[in-house]
Amino acid sequence: MSGHFDCIVIGAGAVGTAAAYHLATRGHKVVALDPHPPGHDKGSSHGDTRIIRLVYFEHPDYVPLLKRAFTLWQELDDRSDTALFTQTGILQSGPREGKVIAGMRQAAETYGLLIEPLTATDVANTYPGFHLRDGDEALFDPNGGILAVEDCVRNHAYFATAAGASINVGERAMQWQEKDGQVQVVTEAGNYTADRLIVSPGAWAPGLLPATRRYIHLLRKSLFWFDASDDTYDLNKGSPVFLFEHGPHAFYGFPVIDDKGIKVADHQNGLPLAVPEQLDRHVDPDELEAASLFLRNHLPRAGHQLNHHTTCMYTMSDDGHFIVDRYPGTDHVYFAAGLSGHGFKFATILGEVLADLAIDGRTEHPIDFLSISRFLGHS
Repeated sequence: MSGHFDCIVIGAGAVGTAAAYHLATRGHKVVALDPHPPGHDKGSSHGDTRIIRLVYFEHPDYVPLLKRAFTLWQELDDRSDTALFTQTGILQSGPREGKVIAGMRQAAETYGLLIEPLTATDVANTYPGFHLRDGDEALFDPNGGILAVEDCVRNHAYFATAAGASINVGERAMQWQEKDGQVQVVTEAGNYTADRLIVSPGAWAPGLLPATRRYIHLLRKSLFWFDASDDTYDLNKGSPVFLFEHGPHAFYGFPVIDDKGIKVADHQNGLPLAVPEQLDRHVDPDELEAASLFLRNHLPRAGHQLNHHTTCMYTMSDDGHFIVDRYPGTDHVYFAAGLSGHGFKFATILGEVLADLAIDGRTEHPIDFLSISRFLGHS
């Protein structure tokens, strides 16, 4: 297939389908290209669930984007036949001066956000399945919740298509260039031209966005589901999502939603990965041991039978923050890369931002802190 479009989107994952959705619903002719169907398990956006939270410890500047993201996710949820967003609140714990607790307090103070401090006794009484380490603090963000990751991607794709977008599966973008005011994309199946290009490649960023190659690297990440033993951790019993900072680890997880059990993963660490195609899907015994130890220390009522395991990828930027900008040396090519393992919750707002940039060359959303300029000129 080939043709001319207002905008081409390379990568029909979380951000790419959102960008196609926002472009198509504004009346633009758009095609999104990807080797795999929306909601696939070959990249970073799979594994049933992702956390969304408002009091953002990574950096307060994400909060305005998150406020819009919550609105957009709710709008998508309202249109969908399936539940995409479930508000549970999120319980977060760690040392007072650690990255999580100190960062949450800073974000809450900067934007006047509600957080609830909890003592160890409060946690034991309110959430009896959880245990704090001596000396650690806990904060509860009532806005936290769960996004159904594959269903979110598929719904963005579905409604993009319903608005006139083409989602072309089985087409890997081999190369692209901007020439004579037009963008040209060559895939395994055909050639495309457009007035604008959006690149949202996930773990394939080093090949498709060579200007970012020096500033990003890939990590293999494991997701584990353990037996719950009883209903203490059931979603329907009021168990929240959670994130506990503990030394070099920051384990996060989800209450029991289905028969897989309690889902946990380490937001820190991970195994270096050269290219996405080399992703090892086997259980790493050291990662499994660390996850089991976390359960023993902080979720003492949980069982320790491993029910399910999968792997995904983090595309890490050097500073852990996203890179969202016009591609260097081009006039009409925009990209999002280096989402560093915390980008899915922003997918719909990043799609809106990229649509703004592609249409107008600018956006009203505050993204200056995500510019690639922070890396350029540095060795």
